[in-house]
Order: sequence, then structure tokens, then C-alpha cells
Amino acid sequence: MDPSLPRAQALAVKDGRIVEVGGDDEILWLREDGYELHDLGGRTVLPGFIDPHNHFSIAALDCFFVDCRDAHDISDIQGRMREAAAGVPASEWVRGFCYDHRALAERRHPTRHDLDAAVSDRPALLVHYSHHQAVANSRALAAAGITRQTPDPPGGEIARDRGGEPTGLLFERAMGIPEARSREGWESRFVEVARAASLRYARHGITAVQDAAVTPAMARRYAEARATGALAIHVGEMMVSPRGWFEAPDAAAPGETLKLFVDGGYRCALRYPRGGAMVTSGFLFYERAALAGRLVDAWRAGRRVTCHAIGNLGVETAVGAIEDALRAEPAGRARVRIDHAIFLTRALIARLADLGVWVVAQPSFLYDRGRHEVPGEILVRPFRSVAEAGIPQAFSSDFPCGSLDPLVGVYAAVTRRTRTGEVADGDQALSVQAALEAYTIDAARAAGLAGERGSLEPGKRADFLVLSGDPLECSDAALLDLRVVETWVGGERVTNAP
Repeated sequence: MDPSLPRAQALAVKDGRIVEVGGDDEILWLREDGYELHDLGGRTVLPGFIDPHNHFSIAALDCFFVDCRDAHDISDIQGRMREAAAGVPASEWVRGFCYDHRALAERRHPTRHDLDAAVSDRPALLVHYSHHQAVANSRALAAAGITRQTPDPPGGEIARDRGGEPTGLLFERAMGIPEARSREGWESRFVEVARAASLRYARHGITAVQDAAVTPAMARRYAEARATGALAIHVGEMMVSPRGWFEAPDAAAPGETLKLFVDGGYRCALRYPRGGAMVTSGFLFYERAALAGRLVDAWRAGRRVTCHAIGNLGVETAVGAIEDALRAEPAGRARVRIDHAIFLTRALIARLADLGVWVVAQPSFLYDRGRHEVPGEILVRPFRSVAEAGIPQAFSSDFPCGSLDPLVGVYAAVTRRTRTGEVADGDQALSVQAALEAYTIDAARAAGLAGERGSLEPGKRADFLVLSGDPLECSDAALLDLRVVETWVGGERVTNAP
């Protein structure tokens, strides 16, 4: 990923840094200075993958929770939650994750009453695969202070039955308090699981991530993990509020990067024509002026800002706010980016190109969730159109909301094929080279890490991976067959293939 030397045969590493990259004859003489030789037998070496939008802490704690991603009906979920509750300390919430209501036989979300039948003696929360909606049992609703009198928060909704009682289903900001409460006790055990979680990432060739939703309490856990050497990879942090993922961090939040949710996730803010008029749907968390004010305040405090924006109305609001904020603080252009940007129009792509800020997208969503049917002139995950417009673009996983493996994302970006083999908007496919750059050097640039990571160049950290084959030489279909054989972080081999 170094344009001055696109391909090489060998590299030398000393004290965790790359010393030299080049041909065999240039590098192998360095063995006389006491270097240890690793002959990779012609395998392919790439810079370590970088995931600039990930949820490492959430994924690490999932080992304490109930995996419902393959549940086939509500009784299956109930059985899993009931069984888990038997082994959970009485002081802790019972938490399930990654259920998909569309995959359940009932074709509906569970309710508080469904969860009550499984866990009645303590709070329980079941988080949707999108992590933007969840179902709470009666005790969880009570613990969060949610009753029939509780109004919907701005940017959220409390689902209610015909009598006005909460059903337990909570959307976006409405799930913030119970979601945060469900993790509080478990977060104290983060250091226990951080090592195993980070090695899982390393086995996929990932050497650096940005955790895109870190509360001040979790920031303290990260500090403990680093102090004890529990993290095998680099993890940066984007700060959110102690009140929950979807709330803006205050000025006292630690860290350099702040996360602002401009719109929702599963119900993102869309605008499209219907019946001769323009209609909107989904949740918009900020109006343009309010978001611009937050951006200016953050930039003047020396902070970076990541704007979560998925729907075309959400992205339009973010773009407009950034345009306004830049007039007050022009230096902010290098300290802001837009993550997701799934639903775009050609006019919006042109505005993004004029703006010149990074967009971080998730090709694995295409693979995992397939085609989206949308009205009007909306383009869905238009990677090629974004690239051709000159918009700087990087890729990430958003794990556990999407598949963790960057090679799955490369495959999806190059083939536009879903998990079921369907091709979704094939004209938006990228080259293998472009997809690899988006997961390495471009991801490093988007994350502000390019001075240290993202390419194999002298002086940079020796973070790299060894692949079973050459992605630039294999067929597109064979990209999914490639495997990470070794991962090196700071010149140390941290994983081997099983």
C-alpha cells in the first residue's frame, strides 16, 4: 500500500518498526546484523487490516451474554434466556443479543411478556442485531423508569400496545438507559476477556480498530486493559455519553474523538418521493444548526468528530452542518468524518465530494443483509460512485453489527454478492486493489493513524498479516477462500493459523 513501492519481496523489522522494504538482495544481507529470518514460502504479506468503526468492547462482553443470532422462534429465545439466567449472578441483568425478528417463525419482535415468561426475577434485555432497538422485560422497564406515562424521547420510540402500555420494544434513544444499565455490572470484567477478544480480531488480520461507542466508564476499563497488557491489538476510542450510546458526550469526556449520532440505524432518516410529495421516515437526532454548533465546539476543543449518518436525510443533515461549521472553523475539515452513508443520491454524492471529508462504509452489511429496495433516486452503498466522485472512502465492519472478517468485506465490495449469492447493484463494484486500500492505508487515514499504520514503509509500526494466497491474483470468487495465516503486531507474531 505504498505507491512508491507497490510490490516487494522482503522486509526487515527491528524494535517493532519496519526498517527496510525491497527485493531479496536488498534485505537479506541484514541477517548478518543478527536478524532472524522468516521464510514465508511465497505467501502474500499485507499491512494489518484496520477497522475504523468497530464496537470492540461490546463484542468482547458478548461472551457473558446470550447469543440469539440463529434463534428460529420466540420459544427458542425464551429457552436460551431462561437457561442463561440460571447461571447469572442475581445482581446482574440477563442480556441476549443479535436476534433478527424477520428470521423468527412468528415474524415479529418478542415482547416484555415473552421475556417475562423466561426471566421474571430480574431485569432482562434482548438486543436486536442492529443494536439500534431492543426488547426489555417488565423488570428492566421498571429499572429504567419506563411506564405508560413516559414520553418518547427525541430520536426514539417506546412501542406501545393498543391500551398505551409499553410492549417492551424500544427504538434508538428509548433503549439508551436500559442498554447502558444492562452492561454496567459486566463491564467490571472487561479485562478478563479483552485478551481473548483481541486475539480473535488478530486471527482475521486486524491489527488496529476504533471502538465507536465508548462511555467514560468503559474508557477507564480500557486504561486498565492497556496497563495490564491485555490488548493484543491497538484499540482507539470514540466517546459517547455515560447515559448511553446515542447521547452526545459532554465537554468533560476523555479522549480525542467524539461520536455523534445524526440519525437512527435500523430506522435511519430517509427522504423520498411518494404520491407526488416528498416524505420522510426514521429518526433524525439533530437539526442542522444544532449539529453545526456541536461540531464547532468540538473542533475548538481540539477534538475529532465522527458523525453516524445512514439515511440520505441523515447524511444531508450531516453535510449541511459540516458546511456551516467549516465557515466558522475552517480547520475542522481534517477533524470530521461521516460513517455509514448507506443511502445516497447523486446530488448528495456531489456535495460530499465538494466537502472533501472521509466517508467510512461497511461492505459486510451488503454481504450479511442483502439488497435494500428503496424508492426514488436513492443509491444503496454506492462504493464506485463515491470513489469516482473523488470522495475519500475507507471500509470497516461495525462488528458485531456486521461480519468481522475484512476479507468478507473485500469480497462484498468487489463482487457485490450477498451471503445468498444475489448480486446487488453490480455497477457499484470496486477493484480488489481499491478494496484492500480501503481496509488498510485509507482506513488508517480516516482514523488519523496513517503516520504509524496502514502501509509497509520504513519507520512505520511492523503491523502486518500473512495471507494464504494473493488477492490480486486469485479469482473474485476465491477471495472468500483466502485465510490469514499469521498476524504480526509491533514486530511480534501474535497469531498463527490453527
